[in-house]
Amino acid sequence: MSAPHVSRLPSGPAAGLLLGAGAYSLFSVHDTLVKLMVAGLPVVQILLIRSIIIAGATLAMSRGTVIGELRASRRKGLLLWRAITTLAAWCLYYVNGTELKLAEMTTLYYVAPLVTLALAVVFLREKLTAPRVIATIVGFVGVVVACNPAGIPLGLPALMVLAAAVLWSIATILMRTISNSDSSGLLMFSLNAFYVLALLPFAVVVWQPMDWTATVFALGTGIAGGVGQLLLIESARRLPAGVLGTVEYTGLVWAFVFGALVFHEAPAPVVYAGAGLVVVAGLILAWGERVRSRLVFRPPNL
Repeated sequence: MSAPHVSRLPSGPAAGLLLGAGAYSLFSVHDTLVKLMVAGLPVVQILLIRSIIIAGATLAMSRGTVIGELRASRRKGLLLWRAITTLAAWCLYYVNGTELKLAEMTTLYYVAPLVTLALAVVFLREKLTAPRVIATIVGFVGVVVACNPAGIPLGLPALMVLAAAVLWSIATILMRTISNSDSSGLLMFSLNAFYVLALLPFAVVVWQPMDWTATVFALGTGIAGGVGQLLLIESARRLPAGVLGTVEYTGLVWAFVFGALVFHEAPAPVVYAGAGLVVVAGLILAWGERVRSRLVFRPPNL
């Protein structure tokens, strides 16, 4: 992982879309395992174990060279800010799990791709093509339809989830920027090492004993989360940040699949209609990136 990128993976926008979709499918596996574990273990303990696994695996696979990369990196500040914003987004989102319904949280959180698209235009000077705009809007409408929210109260919990979405968007912009110069191993190690340092004091206080099932699930979160992070970083090298944010909508489809298979949830017909719109958004995005539409809205010079 000491190379600037994983050269064995295919290149190009199409590969970037596939890698991004693969990343969010693995994140869905990760979230499913976490949901199976949270009934008996503190979430902070689960995240700490996952982070230790990823940081340790990255360190081992790079044969320790990632430490030297971190010391030599000229973007230590950006690496730190990415870690802080990602952890803050995670905490703001999950702390409201008892205050908001899952549909409400999901709807609010999926504002993130829209924010990412806007931030990418302003800060990264990315082109705002018609397919990207249409795909983002269609995907968000699909999420709203699928979740079918019955009036979300705009109180502190809702505002915290919206703040989480904005922070995740900022983290995506930072990841897109850093991935141009630093290796995937460095991005993964710096993020998860920060998690370990930040969460260890809290996890020690609330630590609970683990049986074999919980241990296997915890290892699974580390594997799924680690490979998912790697694919997401490699996707960020191949796609504009605005496009990468839109790929995030594919995670909704996997949430339905694992919800039905693992938790025996039976979504209403409107859920499948919303998921269909998400799929359509993905197809629009894939088509737009392939033909490289010439219809471009250039942002004003700031």
